[in-house]
Amino acid sequence: MSATPKQSATKHNVMIKRIDILFGGILIWTVVSTMLLVRQHGDYDALQRKLARLEKVKNFVGKAPKLNKKKHRKVDVHQTGDRKVSTKVNDFPFTRSLEKFTRSKNFYIYVVSTPASEGAPLEWAEVSWKDLVIDWGRETTFEELLQMSTPLGNNGGEPAAEGMQKKLVLHCLPKAASTTLRRACYKHMKDNCEAIEFPRQQDPFGYRDTEDFFRAVRECTDIDHFCVQGGDAEMSIINYEGNTDDRDAMHFVHMVPFRTFDDWVESAIKQIYTIDGNCDRIDRLLDECLGYRELYMELYPKSVLQLLTGMQFYANGKGLNGKDKHHILLYNYRDVDEIVTERHKEVRTEGTCPKEISEKFHACHDETLVGADAIRGLNAEKNRRRHDGMKMKKLLRCMRKGDCDERAEEEEEDADESTE
Repeated sequence: MSATPKQSATKHNVMIKRIDILFGGILIWTVVSTMLLVRQHGDYDALQRKLARLEKVKNFVGKAPKLNKKKHRKVDVHQTGDRKVSTKVNDFPFTRSLEKFTRSKNFYIYVVSTPASEGAPLEWAEVSWKDLVIDWGRETTFEELLQMSTPLGNNGGEPAAEGMQKKLVLHCLPKAASTTLRRACYKHMKDNCEAIEFPRQQDPFGYRDTEDFFRAVRECTDIDHFCVQGGDAEMSIINYEGNTDDRDAMHFVHMVPFRTFDDWVESAIKQIYTIDGNCDRIDRLLDECLGYRELYMELYPKSVLQLLTGMQFYANGKGLNGKDKHHILLYNYRDVDEIVTERHKEVRTEGTCPKEISEKFHACHDETLVGADAIRGLNAEKNRRRHDGMKMKKLLRCMRKGDCDERAEEEEEDADESTE
C-alpha cells in the first residue's frame, strides 16, 4: 500500500531531524571539542596574550619526560557556560615549526585523546614520525600508540602559529566514520557558506580538489573545519604551489583518524562483501596486490601519514611553505564512531569473505605497513597509483566480460615479445 502525501512529508521531516541530530553529534568531538581548545574565546589574540603572561609567571621550561603511564596533573580551567575547559598552555600544543625538519626522527605528529572522566580537558601528546614507522604494526592499539608518545605537560615555547586563524582539515578515510563526517561537512558548509553555489554532489566543496579547497577556505569565512578525501596524493594542501596572496595566513591542523590495522582490514572486507554480495572481484584483484573499494593500502591511516609527512618534507625541500602553517593531529576514530553508532546504526549484510582474502591482503602489504617511511618521491608515487588504477579497471572490465584468463595470456605473450 503506497504512502499518502501527508505520511511521506512526515517521514521526510523525521529524516531531516535525524540528520540534524546526527550532524550535531558528529561535531561533538571532531569540531566542538577541538575548537574549544584551539579557539576557546572569540578574541583569540587576547587569549594568546593571557597564556603568554601565564607562561612568564610560572616560568615553564623544558619538556615533559617520555612516560609509559599517564600522570594526573592539575589543570587550570575557565568556566564557559555549563562546561569547564582548560586554559593551560598545553591546550595549544602546536609549538614545533615543521618547516625546520628534514629527518623523520625530528618530525612530530600530535596525538589527542579523550580522558575517561567526563568534563576533563583533552589530553595532548606528541610522537616522532620515526617511532611511528618502527613501532606501529598490525595489532597496535591507540593505547599503545599513546605509550610511544610524550605527554605534553607544561611546556615552554611560543606557539609556532600564534595569532593565526586555525582551520581544521578532517582527512576522511574509509572505515573510520568517513561517510558520516563527509555528509555532516557538506550540510554544514552548504548551510553556512552563501558565497559558493554548491553543485549537485555528495561531497563538500573542495573535498577532492585542491584549488576548490582553497577557494572554500578563502570564501567560507564562517567555517573553521573542512573535510577532504584522505590519502589522495593529488590533495596537495601542505605543499600547495598556487597563489595565496588574496587571503590571510592560515594555520591548518590536519586531523587523521587512528584505527588498528587488523580491525580496519576486516571491516573493509566486510563492507566489500556487503556491497558486492561475494568476494570474487577482491579475490582476483588481490592476486595482483591491487586495491578495491575501501580496501586500498593507501587509505589506511598510517599510509596517509606517510603521504602527509612526505608532502611536508617536499615542501621544506622546495621552499613551498609560504605563509601558512601545517600540523598533523592523530585521534582515535572510536571517539567519533561511538557517536555515529548512537545516532545511526548501519545495517550490513550478515557474513563476510573467507579468511583467505585477508591473508592475501596481509601478504601484499604487511611489510609496507611496518617499514615504510615518508613518501619522498611524490611524483613517482602519483604515477604508481595511476598505473595501478588503470590496471584495476582493466581487470574489472575483463571480469565482467569473463575473458580475464585469455587477456592475461595475451598480455604475457606481448611482454615476452617486447623483451626478445
